[in-house]
Amino acid sequence: MIPSLNYAVLTDALNALKEGDIRHCESMGFTFDEMNALNLLSLDELFMVSRAMTPFVSVSIRHDVLLHLLALARQEHKRQKQINRAVRLGGSIALLNQYFGLTSNETCLRRRLLGVRVPYGRTPEPNEETDAEIWRQWQQCRVDNLESPDALTAMMQVTETLLPKAEGLSLTTVWKRIAQCEKEAAAHRRTLHAG
Repeated sequence: MIPSLNYAVLTDALNALKEGDIRHCESMGFTFDEMNALNLLSLDELFMVSRAMTPFVSVSIRHDVLLHLLALARQEHKRQKQINRAVRLGGSIALLNQYFGLTSNETCLRRRLLGVRVPYGRTPEPNEETDAEIWRQWQQCRVDNLESPDALTAMMQVTETLLPKAEGLSLTTVWKRIAQCEKEAAAHRRTLHAG
């Protein structure tokens, strides 16, 4: 592993020097004299230095940075899983844009990668029984802020619960119906308080 580390550092430094990026070499710890010496190496000399068993590089772990990167990686992995889940459940371009900031191209590409086919035309409206069941299921896991990630997770849960009974039900349909019902419920509450 150590000779390959020498090689990796040398090739990175030489690439930076060829591009004139002296600051990168400085940030790696090379002096100007060392940079000049590296620039003058023949191919044979470069090979010998890079394959030397004695490491000229020391590695230290920046624990705070590593922990931060691990947390970011976990967060991004969770986000990617949520996106894939939403796509598989029939999330529309509008839904994926609202909750994840995906463009229409990114959504279409994601669908292709996951093998998800979306029917053309308008999303079919659920029948009355399914519509009522969507609302009942939503009441069990309701989240106040419909635009929050928690609300989307709850809507995906509703969709997954109802899918076996309501063939062809999509997350988009559930999302639209919940948004519409919440809007109507809020209007009804305002009417009651006004009277």
